[in-house]
Amino acid sequence: MPLQCARMASVAGQYCAFIEDLDGRGRGRGAGLPAQWLRRLEKLLPRLHVAVIALLGPVEDPHHYRLHDDDQRCELFLRLTTILQSDRHLWANYQANYQTSWQTGGARQASPQELCERMADNMTDMYFDLRQGLELVREKPLLAAAEWQRSFYVHWARHLLDAECWLYAVDAGGEPPQLPAWRWPDRVVSRV
Repeated sequence: MPLQCARMASVAGQYCAFIEDLDGRGRGRGAGLPAQWLRRLEKLLPRLHVAVIALLGPVEDPHHYRLHDDDQRCELFLRLTTILQSDRHLWANYQANYQTSWQTGGARQASPQELCERMADNMTDMYFDLRQGLELVREKPLLAAAEWQRSFYVHWARHLLDAECWLYAVDAGGEPPQLPAWRWPDRVVSRV
């Protein structure tokens, strides 16, 4: 397996395990949020970003993208939304930082529920795209790398960027900015 693909598989596996742990599948129902989940995610997302852009390129058809099972996606989205809403420390910190921040000057644009739904959507879509590549990686690593790269540029790049912005902004008491639409790069440089 090429080195860059192995690195991507490792971080994709860590991300999927993180989501499964956060969702309670690795700990049993009702176990609550794992300690320091926010800090773990803040460290994991940039590693994921670096790993995916280091993959081989370009892929032949950037617009070929397979949608995931809506029922499974909806179930995970709802569970993650509930989990994020239940983090009292995060939302107490959000309110405290907002009230003391000199930069905000105005009413909130989004409620904590809306912010949780936004982040849960990001985390869910990334999870299914990454898991799809993990299902391929052992037998067809180059195909897995191509799928990760294709799905990144077509779909989950924006989710990743939004999640990174969300983590910083919400932790600081602000609201994450709305990102512009993502597009496939005109030219992808081939990497080894």
